[in-house]
Amino acid sequence: MKGTHLMENYVAKHDKLVRHLDITIEEARKGYAKVTMPLMEHHKNGMGVAHGGAIFSLADVAFGAAANADAAVVVVSLNTTIEFLRPGKAGPLSAEAKVVRSGRRIVSYDVEIFDASGELIAKAMCTGFLTDIPLPG
Repeated sequence: MKGTHLMENYVAKHDKLVRHLDITIEEARKGYAKVTMPLMEHHKNGMGVAHGGAIFSLADVAFGAAANADAAVVVVSLNTTIEFLRPGKAGPLSAEAKVVRSGRRIVSYDVEIFDASGELIAKAMCTGFLTDIPLPG
């Protein structure tokens, strides 16, 4: 799909944090995305489990990939709330973003984050704003 291709190319070329965290966009289409991230040492906290910041970043990338897939303009994050439910012990981690509401300027997404055992480790609600800025190619 055209939007999926643009989003993947833009992220691969320009998003340094996505590359640093080794996040992969597995699927991105309008209103949905699935992204994955290995659980390596630089993804872990001092207790040896997935760092909350890495989990948050994975959720944010899933939201961004879904919200910007097939979009004519850039969608940026307005607000994200996250609930950490259990430690992420086994990698890779995966996040699935699904649209809940899509208005003229405001979009809302539920994002669920799982570890490799299939355990739901976190849930996020992400709200975005549709800008007037064309999505770069």
